[in-house]
Amino acid sequence: MTEVERQRLFLERAASVLAERVLQLEDVVQERIYRNLEELYLEKDDPLQTTDDEFEGIYILITEYVFPPAFVEIHKKLKEEGA
Repeated sequence: MTEVERQRLFLERAASVLAERVLQLEDVVQERIYRNLEELYLEKDDPLQTTDDEFEGIYILITEYVFPPAFVEIHKKLKEEGA
């Protein structure tokens, strides 16, 4: 299996677990989740063995601790005001 095929399969798995929820998030939060998925892919010996719980863990980490809803609301207001 080529590296490109492995990446595609990894992303398909991540999408099957997270896609609908991630697409509803603000861009800044989505970008952070994508970055963390990339880091997860690179740090695992076999990224295709990533569990649903690991994907969920990234979602929870980013949406509850790194970018909690209050932060996202403030970011959205500042963005609308052009700050």
